[in-house]
Amino acid sequence: MGVVYYTQGKYSEASHSFREALKLKPSLSKAEHFLGMSEAKSGRLPEALPILEKAFKNPADYEWRQQTGLLLIEIYSARMELDKALDILRTLQKSYPSSPEVLYIAYRIHSELGAKAVSGLVRADPDSARLHQVTAELLESEGDFPRAIEQYRRAAEVDPKLPGIHRALAVAILNSGRDEASRLEAQKQLELELAANPADAHSEYQLGEIYWGRYQYGEAVKHFARAVELLPNFVDALIALGKGWTAQGQPETALDFLRKAVEFDPENEVAHYRLAQVYRKLGRNFEAEQELALFKKYREASASIGAIYRQVQRNPVIGQTVESAQPPK
Repeated sequence: MGVVYYTQGKYSEASHSFREALKLKPSLSKAEHFLGMSEAKSGRLPEALPILEKAFKNPADYEWRQQTGLLLIEIYSARMELDKALDILRTLQKSYPSSPEVLYIAYRIHSELGAKAVSGLVRADPDSARLHQVTAELLESEGDFPRAIEQYRRAAEVDPKLPGIHRALAVAILNSGRDEASRLEAQKQLELELAANPADAHSEYQLGEIYWGRYQYGEAVKHFARAVELLPNFVDALIALGKGWTAQGQPETALDFLRKAVEFDPENEVAHYRLAQVYRKLGRNFEAEQELALFKKYREASASIGAIYRQVQRNPVIGQTVESAQPPK
């Protein structure tokens, strides 16, 4: 009867039934497992916690392990024991990497940790470079680039040597406007970043995009190539190299880089689109059609989640798009 009560949402009755069953046969691990879940669902968290902790460690109870882990995370979060919640979350992510419930709780836990960290930053130093940086990132994620730029500038003033701050400012400037004045200002910031950190692949990539916007393909390719040299699996830089060599009339060279991009990111729609273009230039029409079909497949898939993704994901660099094949006017 306990399982029936549980599935009906009658958790108090389920708890009573499972307790009675365990009195008769204490070795019933499944009954103990359900007892812990029933107690948690009934709001009796102190009683549920030790039972759920024991059940979660029992490999024989794999069928209900995800539900047990999620309940444990809820309890630990309520008790502000976020380290323990994270330990359970990591285990769940390994066992159920594609579970919507696990992915959601991961998003929520990390959001809570982020909010807690920001609160700590405010208390520790309300004028710290890092707090200005976090504020800028939040504004940037909302599309408020002018105010984000102000905060990035403030962060750079407080700590000019803060890793990545000049690059972040440059990206915000480029997102705010693509005129030559914006490019010049962004270029200056990227050069400051590279002076402090010559191995910053993302700054090299951004410089390449600036030169691409000026139709200076040779200079653009130099920076894209340097970015790939520093970070061989940098997919956007590989795609950018592909478009750069194509623009210079060397589709054979472009092909190698675009193939590598697809190897690293098989579902990248832009890489498949660029490959289709290159195969077409080389007269390999069958392969071009194959790549175009893959582009359409992944474009449709990404479009269905694009609006949500844009709201929850901040891209640290300006990524390649199908539209970026030609320099902006």
